[in-house]
Parts: sequence; structure tokens; C-alpha cells
Amino acid sequence: MTRDDEFTLDGYQREALRTDVLPRGDGTDDRFVLPLLGLAGEVGALATEWKKRRRDTTGYRAFTDELREELGDALWYMAVLANRAGLTLSEVAGFNLTKTREAYGLRDVLLPHELYDTDRPGEEQLPRQLAVVFDESPVDRGGHTVVAVTMRIANDPDTSVGDPIDDNSETDDDYRYHDVFHLAHMAVLGWSPVLRTILHPKRKRRGDARTDRIEDGGRAIAIEEGLTAAVFAEARRHTYFATADRVPHELVKTCARMTAHLEVATRSLADWDQAILTGYRVFNQLRRHRRGRVDADMVARTLQFTPIPA
Repeated sequence: MTRDDEFTLDGYQREALRTDVLPRGDGTDDRFVLPLLGLAGEVGALATEWKKRRRDTTGYRAFTDELREELGDALWYMAVLANRAGLTLSEVAGFNLTKTREAYGLRDVLLPHELYDTDRPGEEQLPRQLAVVFDESPVDRGGHTVVAVTMRIANDPDTSVGDPIDDNSETDDDYRYHDVFHLAHMAVLGWSPVLRTILHPKRKRRGDARTDRIEDGGRAIAIEEGLTAAVFAEARRHTYFATADRVPHELVKTCARMTAHLEVATRSLADWDQAILTGYRVFNQLRRHRRGRVDADMVARTLQFTPIPA
């Protein structure tokens, strides 16, 4: 290696490949087998070193030296495996840093972002501040009495937002409050095709049929409802994220994948994480109090709950 690339990942990878004598096998995927097995073996060796350290906390003094060797061997196998997959170590490292920054960086700081409808007339913009009241009451559905939730504009209690919603389930799981998740999407992400439909600020300006058809259309609405239901199914397994400080990473990635062709694709995984946690924080408060006021602020990117006495 030259002095310039002595400590770079790609420089190391180039030198490591000069010592790669592992057979590639006969099939297309056979070339991955030995590097993968080697990497798995090194991870096992690392675990063995940790076992020795735990077993002999004062007498085992070789841990750091052995760790350096086993990590180096693991890095060698990673360099070979990445190369056989057509990747460089710098690509792998860069992608990982981007992912971890989005998932875990600045988690409590919601920076301002440009809203998707700033170039639209007021009637085609989502409300920058919106206060609504959630209230539940019994309703008749097909001869059965069920509990449904109505969402109304706070300063105009005679104006409801959408229709009363019940759980539509054999079990009482409070999904009737799920419009709060759309409010969280609007407040934190600046995006909610569902709320554009029920609040009526759809972007129908002449000459831009694409936005109305794609961003505010039926498929986008179905996607938001679908990912909301998918997140809810997982949230039930985590006590509705009542004590969570982050959402399972795969779930956040699923939301990003489902919306990859929409304008909200510009939001980060951290944005999605915060939107979900924000929505469930207020959802849990609504479940506890059964009614209350929710204030959504798209500028501050907040969602606040205030209980209303019965």
C-alpha cells in the first residue's frame, strides 16, 4: 500500500484481495460460501475471547491482542466478501453511516424542512396549525351498538372531520383513534394524502394533474392507510410503543419503501421514526382519557394532547 491509502478502507481491501486464495466454486453463488463461513467463524472466535475474559476477569490479559487479531481476520473476510459481491468497503461503510445517522442521529431535534405545498394557494395547502377534538360515543352499526370516535375541528365543534370510526374488529383495540397517526404524519412529515382528502386541500391547480393523481390520489391514500395498519399491527406487540424510544428499524424501512415513489420519499428514516413515536404518544393518551384535544403544528413539527374533562 502507498502512504496515501495505508489507512483507507479501499486501500486495505486492495491489499487483502492480493492474498485471497479461497476457491470460488463452480456455481454463481458458490463464490460467497467460504468468505461467509470464514466471517461467521471469526464472529464465533470473538465470542470465545469474550467468554475467556468473563471467566477469568483478572487473570486473562490477552483479550485486547486476541480481539485485534480476530477483528482483523473478520475484516479480511468482509473485504473479500464485499469484492465478490461487487462492493467496496468504502461503499459498505458509507451506506452504513448514512443509515445509522438517519436512524439514530439527532433523534430529539426535529429540524425545519420545506413543506410540499408551499408553492400552492392557501386552499390547496395542508393547515399549518390544526386543532381537533377526539370524542367517542355509541353508534348503531348493522343492528349492533359499537363505540365510534368522531374527530371535530376544535373551534367549530359542529364540523366533523370525516365520518365516525369504530374499530371494525371483533376485538376492542382502539383503532378507532387511528386518525391521530395521520395527524402525526401531517405534523412531523408534512405529508398525509388521507388528511388532504378529508380536509379537502387537494392540489388540483390547473396544469398539474400529476400531483392530484399521484401524490393526492387513491393509491397514495391506500398506501398511507396500509402502512398505518401495518405499523399498528406491530405496535400491538410492543404495548403501542408506550415506553419505546425508537421504532423497530425494519418497520421504519418498510414505511420508507412503501412510499419510495411519493414526495415523502425525501424524508429520512429518523423523520419516520419520530412521526410514528409522536403519533403513538398521543394515541396512548387518547386511550387513557377517551377524549381530548390534539394540536398539530406543521411548522414546529409537533403533536400535543390536552385532556378534556368529561
